[in-house]
Amino acid sequence: MAGAAVVSAFLQILFEKLAVAALDEYQSLRNAKKEFQYLSNTLSSIQDLLEDAEEKQLKDKPVRGWLVKLKDVAVDIDDLLDKNKTAVQRSKLKNQKASRYLSCYFFNKVFLDYKLAHKIKGINERLDKISRERNVLGLQVLNNHASRLEIEEKPQTSSLVDDSRVFGREQDKENIVKLLLATGDGFNNHFNVPILPVVGMGGLGKTTLTQLVYNDNRVKEHFQLRMWLCVSENFDERKLTRETLECTLSDYSNTNTNTTNLNLLQEDLFQKLKGKKFLLVLDDVWNENREKWSRYYAALAAGERGSKILMTTRNENVGLIMGALKPYYLNQLSDEDCWLLFRSCAFVNGSSSGHPKLEIIGKMIVKKLKGLPLAAKTLGSLLYSKLDEDEWENILRSEIWELPTDQNNIMPALRLSYKHLPPNLKQCFAFCSVFHKDYVFGRDDLVHMWMALGFIQHQGRKRMEDVGYSYFDELVSRSFFQAQKGNYVMHDAIHDLAQSISIGECVRLEDKLQNDMTDKALHSSFSCSHTMHTSFVPFYRFNRLRTLLLLQGYKSSTGLIPDDLFMRLKFLRVLDLNRRDIDELPNSIGNLDQLRYLGLSGTGIRALPSSISKLYNLQTLRLKHCNELSRLPRGITGLVNLRHLEANRLLISEIAGIGKLTCLQKLGEFNVRQRMGFHITELKDMTELRGHLCISDLENVISGEEAREAMLNAKASLTSLELIWSEEIHVASLEECIQVEVLRYLQPQNEIRELSIKGYSGFLFPDWLGSSSLSSLHTIHLSNCKNSKFLPPLGQLPFLRYLDIGGMDSVTHIGQEFLGFEGFPSLIELVLEDMPCLEEWVIAQGEGVFPCITEIQIRECPELRELPQLPPTLMKLTVLEAGVSCLPQLKTAISSSSSSSSSAAAAAALSYMYIHDCPNLTSLRNGLLSQELKSLRELTIANCEELVSLPMDLFKPLVSLKNLHIYNCPKVSCSFQEATGLLPASLEDLRISSCSVELINPMLKCLGSLTTLRHLKICDYSELNYFPKETRLPDMLKLLTLCNCANLLCLPPLLHVSGLETLVISDCPLAMLPVDGLPAELQELHIDGCPVLKNLLEQDDGREWAKIVHVPKVVIDSERRTITGNTSKHI
Repeated sequence: MAGAAVVSAFLQILFEKLAVAALDEYQSLRNAKKEFQYLSNTLSSIQDLLEDAEEKQLKDKPVRGWLVKLKDVAVDIDDLLDKNKTAVQRSKLKNQKASRYLSCYFFNKVFLDYKLAHKIKGINERLDKISRERNVLGLQVLNNHASRLEIEEKPQTSSLVDDSRVFGREQDKENIVKLLLATGDGFNNHFNVPILPVVGMGGLGKTTLTQLVYNDNRVKEHFQLRMWLCVSENFDERKLTRETLECTLSDYSNTNTNTTNLNLLQEDLFQKLKGKKFLLVLDDVWNENREKWSRYYAALAAGERGSKILMTTRNENVGLIMGALKPYYLNQLSDEDCWLLFRSCAFVNGSSSGHPKLEIIGKMIVKKLKGLPLAAKTLGSLLYSKLDEDEWENILRSEIWELPTDQNNIMPALRLSYKHLPPNLKQCFAFCSVFHKDYVFGRDDLVHMWMALGFIQHQGRKRMEDVGYSYFDELVSRSFFQAQKGNYVMHDAIHDLAQSISIGECVRLEDKLQNDMTDKALHSSFSCSHTMHTSFVPFYRFNRLRTLLLLQGYKSSTGLIPDDLFMRLKFLRVLDLNRRDIDELPNSIGNLDQLRYLGLSGTGIRALPSSISKLYNLQTLRLKHCNELSRLPRGITGLVNLRHLEANRLLISEIAGIGKLTCLQKLGEFNVRQRMGFHITELKDMTELRGHLCISDLENVISGEEAREAMLNAKASLTSLELIWSEEIHVASLEECIQVEVLRYLQPQNEIRELSIKGYSGFLFPDWLGSSSLSSLHTIHLSNCKNSKFLPPLGQLPFLRYLDIGGMDSVTHIGQEFLGFEGFPSLIELVLEDMPCLEEWVIAQGEGVFPCITEIQIRECPELRELPQLPPTLMKLTVLEAGVSCLPQLKTAISSSSSSSSSAAAAAALSYMYIHDCPNLTSLRNGLLSQELKSLRELTIANCEELVSLPMDLFKPLVSLKNLHIYNCPKVSCSFQEATGLLPASLEDLRISSCSVELINPMLKCLGSLTTLRHLKICDYSELNYFPKETRLPDMLKLLTLCNCANLLCLPPLLHVSGLETLVISDCPLAMLPVDGLPAELQELHIDGCPVLKNLLEQDDGREWAKIVHVPKVVIDSERRTITGNTSKHI
C-alpha cells in the first residue's frame, strides 16, 4: 500500500479543496456546511498523526491497515467534492440562460443541501471510527520540538576499500583524480576551498569510487592532510566540526574535542587547517540547509590554496546549496563490468567456469540490473555458493522489491531517497509505477497527468504547469529520473521502489491479470509487446479507477470499447488509449464528469462523439497523429477548462468560436476569416495563451478597432508572435491605410522575445516597433513588407540580438533612422536580403554603433554599390548577389591613418568571409583584404566573373587562413613572380575551379611549401595538360580531387605523398597513372568518366595493375572492384 506520506499529500490537497468549497458552493448550504465543518475538523486531527504513522507503517501492519482505510475515505471525499463541483458548474452554465429557471434552481439547491449533508454524515461516521482507532495503535501527535523517531541506523562508511572487487570505475577514478590535482582556472569559484560533488542514484557506487580516489597514491602525495567523514542524513554542524577536528589529530588525547561550544571547536579547527593543503571527503550528504553548511564551512576556508572537498550525494541540489562546482555525474556500469562484480560475489573464488548454465542465468539476471552495482553485489551475495538452477531462475523471475526483506539491502538504500522527498513529490513519484519498465517519459505529458489527478498544489499565482515542472525537475535532480534524448527514463531499481510503495494503488496488468490484485486500485495500465488482444474486461473490477492507460501495444489488436465501460469507471480522471486500431469512442464517454486528461494520439479515431462536449473538467486533449480524424465536434468549445489541445493545425483552424476556450495555453496558428467565429476578436479573452502564436490572413481584419479587440498586449505569457498577411492579395491604397491601423493595434505585450511580420503592405511601421519598452525582444524578422520605404528605428531596442530583413522592395536608403539613438547595442547577427532597390547603406561614424555585431549577411541586393565600414567585432561576413564594386573596410578608431588601420585589422575578429555572385566586383586590392586579417580562417570567392585583381600582398598575410576556395573567377590573375609568396603556410584546404591559368599555375608551384595542406581540389581547368614541373604536392596531403580537367594527360608525382588516403579523378582524359606509382598508404581510389584510363586498367597485360593492386577500395564508374593478381572483379 502507498506510504503514509502519500496519504499526507493527498490530505493536504483535500484540505485546499474543502477550504475553497466552504467559501464557494457550500457557503449557502446550511446542513451540508455544518457537516463539512465537522469533516474538516476530524481530518485535521487525523492529519496531525500522519508523521508518526509514517515512521511506524513500514514495520507495523495494523498501522499500515489504518492508513489504507484512511486513504479509502479520503478518496471518497475527493470524489464527492469533485462530482458536486462539476454538477454546480454545469447547473450555473445552464441557468445563466434565463431567469425563469431561478425557482427551479432554488428547488435544486435545497435538494442538493439535503443530499450532500446525508452523504457527508456517512463519511463522518467512518472517519470517527478511524480516529478512535489511533489510541489502540498508539499513534501520537509529534510537535515541532519533539524529535522524530530514531532514524534507522545506516552503516557508517570509512575510507578503506577492497579494490579487488571494484569493476568498471577506472576511468571515473582517473577523471576525479585529475580534477582534484588540477590547479588554476578549472577550480576557480567564490569559495577558497572548492567543492566537487559526485552525484548519482542510490546504489550506484559513489562511496566506493570515492574510496578509490581517496586511496590513490597521487592523491596521498598531493595533499598534506586527508580526512573522511560519513555525514548521512543528520547534518549536525557541531558534530561534523568535532569529527573533522579529530581527523586532523594524530593523538586524540592531547586535545579536548568533547566541548559542545561550536565557536571553540571552529577556532581550533581553523588553526589546525591553516596553511595546510587538505582533502576532505563528505560522504552521503543530504543537507539542503544553506545556513548549516555555511556555519560548518567557516573553519574549512582556512585551508591552503589547492585544498579540495569531495562530496557524494544523490541530490544535485545539495551541491548547489553548498556553492559547489559542476557535479560529476556517475553513470551505471556496463553489463560486462556488472557481470564481473556479480560473478565475484556469487561464485566461490569468483569463477563461473565450472557452471556454464548458472553463468547463462547469471548474465540474464545482470542484464535486468541495468548496471546498478549494489544490486549486482546483493544478488550475487544472495546466490553465493548456491548451485540449484531453480533458485537462480527464481531470482531471475523476481522483482527487486519482491526479494526476502532480511536479505535485501537494495530497497532500504533506495527507500531512503524516497523518505527525503516532500509529501507532494512522494505521490507523484509513486504514480510512476503504473508505467511499465523502460517507459520513456515526456515531461509535459507526465505533468499534465499529475494535474489531472490533483497531485499539484497551488502556489500563489504560479501556473499549475510550472509548479508541476518544478516537481518533475526536483525528481530529476534527486536521481529518480535520468535524461535520455530529450525525454526521461527511470532505472529499473527506482521503478521497483515506486512499485513497492504503491502496492494496491497502482496496478499494471501487463500481459496477464494477476489474481492477487486489489479491487481498490486507483491507477491501472495495460501494455504488451506482442500480438495479444487488448481487452477492457479486466478493468471492470476496478470501479474506483482514476487512471486507465493503454501503453505499449503496437502489435496488439483491440476490439470495440464497450459502451458500459465508462459507466462503470465513472471516476476516471486520466484516460490514454494508445492503440492504432481504436477507431471509435462510445457516446458514454460523456459520463466521465471527472475526466481531465484524454489521450487519443496515434489512434484511428474517425470522429469524436458529440457527448465529449460534456467533459467540463477536461484539461488536456491529445489528438496527435490521428490521421483519420477530419473534424472536431461543434461542441468542442464547451470544454471551458481545456488547457492543452494537441492536434494538427487544420483541425484546430476549423474550430468556430475557439475564443470560448479561455483556459487554452497554446494555439500555434489562428487563421483570421470574415466568417462568424473566426474574427480576430476571438483572441480577446484567451489571456492564458503562451509561447508562440501565429496570426495569419490578417488582410481579413476590417479595421484597427477590430485588431484592438484582440488585446494582444494583454497576453502576458506570449513569447513569440508572428503576424502574416497573404502576399498574393492585391492591396489598394485604402487597404494599405487599414493595414497601418491594424498593425498599430496589434502591439504585443512588452515581454515578447521574438517578432515576425510578413506580407505587411502598409507604407510605414507603427511607433511601438522601435520602442525601447520592448525590453525583452531579441529576434525580429521583417519579410515582404513591399510598400514600406523606410525601416523602423530598430536600433533603439536594447536587447535585440538577431535581425533578418528581406523582401523590402521599396527601401532605397538605410541610414540614421534605422539606427535610432542607441545604434543596436546588443545586435549579434544582421541579415539584409532580397532588397532589389536598396542603393545606399550608411552607418554613422562612432564608437557606439553595432558594438556587439559578429555576423552580417548581404544577399540579393543588386543595386547596393558600396558597403559601409564594418565594426571590428565582426566575425563572419557574407556578400551574395550584391552590386558592390569593392569590399568594405573594417572600421578603425583613426581611419585616416594607414598604420592605425592595419593595427586595428590585425586585432579584428573577422574569421569567415564568403563573397558570391558579385558581378561588379573587379578588384580585391582595396577594402578588407588590403588589411591584415590575422584571424581570418575561411575565405570563399565564387562567381565573380569580372574580378581581375587579387590583394596587393596576395593571400600570404592571412596567417590563420585554413580554407581558401575560389570558384568561377576566370579573369583573376596573379602577377606576383615569386610563387612561394602566394599562399599562407597555415592553409589546410585549397579548392580552385574555373579559374585562369595565370592564377592556378602559380598556386601549383607553391604547394610544396604548404606543409599543413590536407585537401586539394582542382576542377574545370581545361588549359591544364601537365602539372608545372615545379609542382610538388605536400607529403601529408590526405585528399586529392581532380575534376573535369578536359586536357589533363598525366598526374604529378604522388609516391612521396605518404599521407594520401583518397584520390578522386573524374572526367579527365588521363592516359596513365604516375610512372612511379601511387603511395603505399592510399586507401581509396575513385575513377569516373576517364575512358582511356579505364580501358588500360581493364586490359589483361597488367601494365597498370601493379600501381593499384595495394589499394583496399577501388571504384571505377561507380562500380567497386576487387583487385586480385592482374585482374579485377565487380562487387
